[in-house]
Amino acid sequence: MKMLKEQSLHHLEIADYLIQCIRSGVYKVNDKIPSESELCHQFHVHRHVVRHAIHRITNLGWVTPVQGKGSFVSSKPKPILYALSSKTRFTENMESQGVQQYKNELLYWEQGMPTEEERQHLRLSMDDEVYRLEILRFIGKHPFSLATTVLPVEEFPDFDVHLDNYESLYQILIDAYHFQPIRSQSMLDAVLPSLVDAELLGIPENVPIVKIASIMNHPAGYPIEYSVARIRSDMHQCLIEF
Repeated sequence: MKMLKEQSLHHLEIADYLIQCIRSGVYKVNDKIPSESELCHQFHVHRHVVRHAIHRITNLGWVTPVQGKGSFVSSKPKPILYALSSKTRFTENMESQGVQQYKNELLYWEQGMPTEEERQHLRLSMDDEVYRLEILRFIGKHPFSLATTVLPVEEFPDFDVHLDNYESLYQILIDAYHFQPIRSQSMLDAVLPSLVDAELLGIPENVPIVKIASIMNHPAGYPIEYSVARIRSDMHQCLIEF
């Protein structure tokens, strides 16, 4: 592990040093990291520099501050290998990795007019309506991803009657409409979450997330679903399968 020089240190350097210590096992889960005073003495810096460093690693989820006691190393969830393929399903991804505790929560749904972006991706006319679902997915007790999914109303008659006891979107499509959408394309971006998304995902708003905008096709070849997923970067490793 690289040691830091004790002159002109920036808070980012001290933060990175502390993260290296946690990753290498110098500080283990539930261990207390050195106090502000100890870090000031160790690196010969002012207290505000140390506070910025501790604030950064707190926001990144490496430590949890306890009032009057200091900061303690957090237990970070193990990243999930999430495969993107033509027939990716959250449920199958979890089961293939032996993840036993996971769930989908339908936060809300609505029927209405699509946005211009949704209309273009789904090749809809000006009069076509869509169903729009906001779905929060959990792994264990941790929020994992938030997805906005848009479906053409015309393609899914009486779709709303299947949402009362929601568990899985694709299970509804398979059971009620007898097909599973096929992914035709996905675009990945690293972005900062909105304040609402950060709160729902349980992360600070200055920690990047992975945004995946995808178009899924009907087996007949035309677009049937447009989805924008926002995934916690600390819980996600993307595997693209060809």
